[in-house]
Amino acid sequence: MFESSIILLDCIGIVVFTVTGALVASRNQMDLIGFILLGTITGIGGGTIRDLLLDAHPILWIERPQYLGVCILVSIVVFLPRTSQLPVIALSSGSARLVLRFSQLPELKKL
Repeated sequence: MFESSIILLDCIGIVVFTVTGALVASRNQMDLIGFILLGTITGIGGGTIRDLLLDAHPILWIERPQYLGVCILVSIVVFLPRTSQLPVIALSSGSARLVLRFSQLPELKKL
């Protein structure tokens, strides 16, 4: 039960950060590859740096490749309706992103 709730929080954080990166790609009028690249780097980049600093192996997205798939899928979903405005008021607030990132409990990686 506890493990599944941590995975759920992790996925929510990855989705929020991926949307943030994809919106930056949208503001810079990039193509689909740019959306996927910026969305993926933003979505799993922080966790990768955390894992490298904690010397935790394997890195989370290598251990669970579905996180990489989530980044790619979310980036594509954000890319498709680029002609219309996306309702991202809650996703673009800095406080929501910080709460989701710090709720992932990086201390669990040390166990």
